[in-house]
Amino acid sequence: MKKLVFTDPIDLSLVSQAARIIKDNGILIHPTENLYGFGANIYDKASIQKITTLKHRKKNTKGFVVLVSDYIQLDKLITRANRIEKYLMQKYWPGSLTLILRAKKEYWKNPICYRKKIAVRMVGNDITRTILKEADLPIISTSINISGEKSINDPKLIEEKFRNDVAGMVIDKVNHFSDKPSTIAKVIGKKVIVLRRGAIYKPNPNLK
Repeated sequence: MKKLVFTDPIDLSLVSQAARIIKDNGILIHPTENLYGFGANIYDKASIQKITTLKHRKKNTKGFVVLVSDYIQLDKLITRANRIEKYLMQKYWPGSLTLILRAKKEYWKNPICYRKKIAVRMVGNDITRTILKEADLPIISTSINISGEKSINDPKLIEEKFRNDVAGMVIDKVNHFSDKPSTIAKVIGKKVIVLRRGAIYKPNPNLK
């Protein structure tokens, strides 16, 4: 496992090494706004399957959260967002709001999809966002844990447990963590339905 310790969010040498791991279809442990996660290129089903196995996660029960660096990456994944979805993006992104959005047809059979939808957010952690931009690829992102158990968020414990299972680990010594997951929400009609409460208690578009 390659260990990449960031004390500067735009350390270009480390960014390049982390991006290369993603492009080479390796599993990268990365920071998000609040937690560390397993990450992998969304187009590499073998890496996604390995993460599923590491987490003892049941197959085909739900999709994965996808992280993007910008709207260019987002537009490749989803059909047109509606007015409320766009407002929520503008208000909370980059940040801790994951939105359930309509996937383009070519992704319906990809493991990231569940019932033709993708759970996606523009990641708020500046290190990971820079890495994704350099890689020019979105990644899946899922908490460091066995499914149903508490997340592990201590870099030392993560390294001890998974050093032989992943290609690289990004350690964030720049940002602070709240240990709360992202809030997951979807828009139905004119209502915002919260599916998982997290760092954002109740996202509200406040549209008239």
